[in-house]
Amino acid sequence: MILIITTPEHRYTHLNLYRDTALDIEVASYDDVLKRRTPRRATHVFTDLDRLPSWRVHEAALMYRKVRDAGFRALNDPACFLGRFGLLRGLNRAGINDFDAYRVDGIEAPRIWPVFLRLEGDHHAPVSGLLEDQASLNRALQKAIERGAPRSALLIIEYAAEPVRSGLYRKLSVFRVGDRMLGYTCVHDDNWLVKYGTSGIATADLYDEEYRLIAENPFGAAAKKAFDLAGIEYGRVDFGLVGGKPQFYEINSNPYVSLEPKAPNNERRSASLKLFRTNYIEAVKGIDFAPRGSWRVKSSVAARRAELFPGRASRVLTRVFRARPGTPSAERVTT
Repeated sequence: MILIITTPEHRYTHLNLYRDTALDIEVASYDDVLKRRTPRRATHVFTDLDRLPSWRVHEAALMYRKVRDAGFRALNDPACFLGRFGLLRGLNRAGINDFDAYRVDGIEAPRIWPVFLRLEGDHHAPVSGLLEDQASLNRALQKAIERGAPRSALLIIEYAAEPVRSGLYRKLSVFRVGDRMLGYTCVHDDNWLVKYGTSGIATADLYDEEYRLIAENPFGAAAKKAFDLAGIEYGRVDFGLVGGKPQFYEINSNPYVSLEPKAPNNERRSASLKLFRTNYIEAVKGIDFAPRGSWRVKSSVAARRAELFPGRASRVLTRVFRARPGTPSAERVTT
């Protein structure tokens, strides 16, 4: 059993796995998990840590330790997690990233222009476009604050992107599942802010390269350094190449997982999706908690007790053979 723990409104990220695979996975909210006195027999994967208030992170860290002390496996120690600023600053200081980040409420000024504004812990688009100098940064800051952006959460991030070719930008990603690094499909767009992608912009040679990136994962070792620095053992890191060197932008501890094996009218992308699906399922099986022997054999004992104590036994069986939730509609497919 693998228990993916998320914020209540972001449980959809892994629900497709119920339908698409035979993996023994359940998605649960922090509300459900943290109210338990003792942890369940499962690998616990703590996600959405950047969306939690500090007091909730503390509670999650205490549960992480209960899980570990009970002899079960736990991934993503909440007490070790770094947010966006800590990650970007750490990557820069470690010489992994060439660009830096700054807190608006700090006293540092950017070294490299242009820059842009983002909110700590936010997964939407940046608060501003590219800003070329201090005067434009000051105006953008004032505008963001007037619109309600908390000054304490605003970050200044130096621009670090490079087109693959004229007018075409690409975002690369690597998944981490325990000790496994998995190359993932790319997103292609016509501007530096690559998020959902622009359909039809990528050429056949880019899809050939995408397959190679998944098959060989040449940036897996570099990605692992970013994951280790962030304290993340399960998630997805997004990055781009600048001068051939990976520049890591963010790590999502609760990435949307769709294992759809086909892309309409694109055989090479379909082959890439199929390869990632195989790699991901194999990696997830590798983190599944498997106690010695199978505790499920006790179900026959519970069934016998049902004849003698129907009320009590039915409650036991309900917990053992609980129904899984339904699945939401798929997210927008990246290209």
